[in-house]
Amino acid sequence: MTVDLNRDQKIKLKRLFEQKNYSKFESFVEKLGSLDDLPKYLLMGYASSKVLNPNSKKDDYFKSTIIFEKIYSIDKSNLEAFYNLILSSLKAEVASYVLPHLNDKYRLKEKDPKVVEGLARVHFFLGNLDLSVKFFKELISLNPTSTIDGGRLTYLACMNYPSGITQKDYFTEASKLGETFNKYSKFKEYPRKDFKNDKIKIGFLSGDFRQHSVNFFLKNVISKINKDEFHLVALSNLEINRHHEGITGFYKKNFDEWFDIIDTKDEDLITLVRSLNLDILIDLNGFTYGNRVNILAARSAKVQIGWCGYNNSLGIDNMDYIIADKNLIKKSEESLYKEKIIYLPNIWNAMTKPENLPKVNELPYQTSKIFSFGSFNSFKKISNDTVKVWSKILNNSNSQLYLKNSQGYNKEVYENLKSKFEKNGVDLKKIIFLKKSDVNIFLKDYNKIDLALDTFPYPGVTTSFQSYLMGVPVLTMKGFNFNSRCGESINLNLELREFIANDHEDYLNKSIKFQDNIKLSKLRSSLREKVLNSPLFDTYNFVKDLSEIFIKLMQKV
Repeated sequence: MTVDLNRDQKIKLKRLFEQKNYSKFESFVEKLGSLDDLPKYLLMGYASSKVLNPNSKKDDYFKSTIIFEKIYSIDKSNLEAFYNLILSSLKAEVASYVLPHLNDKYRLKEKDPKVVEGLARVHFFLGNLDLSVKFFKELISLNPTSTIDGGRLTYLACMNYPSGITQKDYFTEASKLGETFNKYSKFKEYPRKDFKNDKIKIGFLSGDFRQHSVNFFLKNVISKINKDEFHLVALSNLEINRHHEGITGFYKKNFDEWFDIIDTKDEDLITLVRSLNLDILIDLNGFTYGNRVNILAARSAKVQIGWCGYNNSLGIDNMDYIIADKNLIKKSEESLYKEKIIYLPNIWNAMTKPENLPKVNELPYQTSKIFSFGSFNSFKKISNDTVKVWSKILNNSNSQLYLKNSQGYNKEVYENLKSKFEKNGVDLKKIIFLKKSDVNIFLKDYNKIDLALDTFPYPGVTTSFQSYLMGVPVLTMKGFNFNSRCGESINLNLELREFIANDHEDYLNKSIKFQDNIKLSKLRSSLREKVLNSPLFDTYNFVKDLSEIFIKLMQKV
């Protein structure tokens, strides 16, 4: 029996929705009766509210997905339900509900940007990065003037993952973002005021002041930098409901000023940041989730620097520098980065030593007689080429592979990755998937591994630092740009050149060779001490080098 609403009820519901009082809206609707009895317009409103509600959880998004999918399956002409289905399924991380519908729409060859963007984002979520790049590229062709809108930023971030994309390819696309912004920007030029602060005033722009890989490298910089010389300002684009009490609390205590900017519009934020008279603004996001690229493109500080969170060029004129090291960008390649390169003397990142480090065990192979490879990188980094090479390793040796997704568990992502290995002839019994865990268990799981296999062309960073801490060397691939050479820089700073492969064949041969190499056992017992005494964990000198660079930059301005 369909629920009938009187005039007062309709007015109240409309007011609640318009005022964005979504929780009260949903509660009111639920009291009207069973959802199955609601008229379609109200059911649509209820599902939309759950998508828009900042207090919604994954279960709420899933509930919306079910509703939108049901409505659209009955009426394929209901584009509102279809577009909302795309959005809700992405938020609920259930690609299976929307992907068949997206494929059907795409087969009709309708040049609907929302369909193309949906396919790009769904494949990005699943880890099909080649397909994601393909659809993002098509999306941009449909809307060539797009900046933040239209998926261009995610497209650029996505280009770092698949094989076959050169730095020239990437830089060409990144430069288009800068050109588009310059052409269509509504923001006024930065008023280059001749202000002089008592201390060098540095802003850190990030959506990741939480349990995140950036935290492992940022923490010591913020706590150890000389507060007599530097005044530190946090510009936090972190959603309030994602605050981590311990980590976010630490940063709030150690910054001189803290601004929550998640709900601040670009124009207002630019005005705010410019009013702070920052000498330096350090961007920790690049094109990753939580970025505020517009305020960088408009220029909000005297000097703007990219560091730590994104290892490539932004292609934007107003980004002045990017922090790297001599192993990451060759002098001959500097023209393929919009930013000037700041070369740190050793490594571009130094990690904070974790507390209560687990004990390093003996080489697992010595007791199991099955050689254990492992990778704890994000599954997005496991490119098709990586799957092919890893499959050859597993198919040609008495070995097994431990995999742990650093971004947590999702059934669809796991099943998708399994299917890729199956297509390459791998017995799935040889692959052991480990559950998501806290940092301590995460580190302990390295005790199951004899040799870590790095992903390519997008290698691990945080996971490689952690692997070495646990006595497990990382076999990495020689790269071609900043992002792809991070593994190289780590190994070169540890003087472990033999764990750098020149190509796919060399990677395969080295992985086989090390299975019978007694050196791994000897290396395992001494590696932690070597690592802790290397530039990887020398945070004192890292902060010193970074501080000297900041001071020199201010002398140039």
